[in-house]
Amino acid sequence: MRFLYLPLTLMIFLILESVAVRFIPTSIVTSNLIYIPHWILVFSLLILLFYDGAHTYHGIINGVIFGLMFELVYTDLAGVYVLAYGIALYFIHLLTKLLQQNFIVSLLLVTLSIIVAEFILYFVYSLVGQVEITVQHFMQLRLIPTTLSNLLFLLIIYPFFSKRLVKWQEEDQQIK
Repeated sequence: MRFLYLPLTLMIFLILESVAVRFIPTSIVTSNLIYIPHWILVFSLLILLFYDGAHTYHGIINGVIFGLMFELVYTDLAGVYVLAYGIALYFIHLLTKLLQQNFIVSLLLVTLSIIVAEFILYFVYSLVGQVEITVQHFMQLRLIPTTLSNLLFLLIIYPFFSKRLVKWQEEDQQIK
């Protein structure tokens, strides 16, 4: 049953991502700002930080699988979120070998992963002609609001899941 904790949590976040947009105040929704919840990416990053060992890739694998599920449910272009999440998570996985696991590092790594994923999404969508805005407008209208809203999500889930993921990882180590 323990092996289902991570996928079930990610599935819940996948479902809640679409519901979360409805809770944004109407004054913000009517503005030109775009808020994209990347809760799967944020939680996958927490998996990388607090669950994965040096030679395990649960965060990357779950992030890519649920990125694909996100695409199947919410987008028209397949493969973009898999690419963005996969690259962002692998890049962060490389950095986790150099950095300690604490709140500030988690905050910085989530910020970096969202920025990397958003720029990959922007580049691919620009390449296929689905987005026709300048980089400056992209950063003002989408990157900054998306990053801030996902950091707020991290602030909400970090206290609960950082300790929980460590506990799940220790339980899995005892079984092996």
